[in-house]
Amino acid sequence: MRVTAIIAAYNEEQTLASVLAPLRAHPQIEEIIVVSDGSTDGTVEVARAEGARTIALRSNQGKGYAMRVGVEHATGNVLFFVDADMLHLTSHHIDSLIGPVMAGRTDMNVGVRHRDPVRNFLHLRMHIGPVLSGIRVMTRGVFYAVPTQFMERFKIELALNYFCRRAGFRQMTTVVRNLGHVIKEQKRGFGDGLAGRAKMTREVALLHLDLYIFQSWKWGARAERPAVEFERFDAL
Repeated sequence: MRVTAIIAAYNEEQTLASVLAPLRAHPQIEEIIVVSDGSTDGTVEVARAEGARTIALRSNQGKGYAMRVGVEHATGNVLFFVDADMLHLTSHHIDSLIGPVMAGRTDMNVGVRHRDPVRNFLHLRMHIGPVLSGIRVMTRGVFYAVPTQFMERFKIELALNYFCRRAGFRQMTTVVRNLGHVIKEQKRGFGDGLAGRAKMTREVALLHLDLYIFQSWKWGARAERPAVEFERFDAL
């Protein structure tokens, strides 16, 4: 099985290189694709310098769409979605995430950062709150089980959880310890970061109602989104 690591990145020049390094060094990661989602900093230059296949969207389209672009250009049949703002990613982390899918024990493995035993129990065992994480390993079939209209912005993570189960695929979570990340308030400033977090929370809450109550996806898929202009830079 061939693993493609896909990173949807928006203005992540500060942390991207440290995420790419352990991915490049891991023997089971055969391909790395960075999709710059309209970044205005040096994200594209960092990705190219680190040898990743790089796709630069000309304008910001949202995380879900950037992930979809990465999948469409991936050659692997196992997809490893990685956040560009992670800190201290190691080979051990990568093994724990891709291992269950590579061994055929599950179809999607969602990596959840360790917080503390109480919050882990409430979140993962008692199912208080949705499991939202950008660190996921899955087969292509899981990703394409999601209708196109949910492959956009912050909808993609909750939609993957829902349609993975609905399509009969197996899903598991792995608690990942000693893995940090840069929060929105640190990257964008307190005010902009808080506004971004509120927007994400609102979108996820509305989608939760749609998926589990209104189920608008049953009414027929929306038309395909028009093609987005991008530049593609393949590593030599």
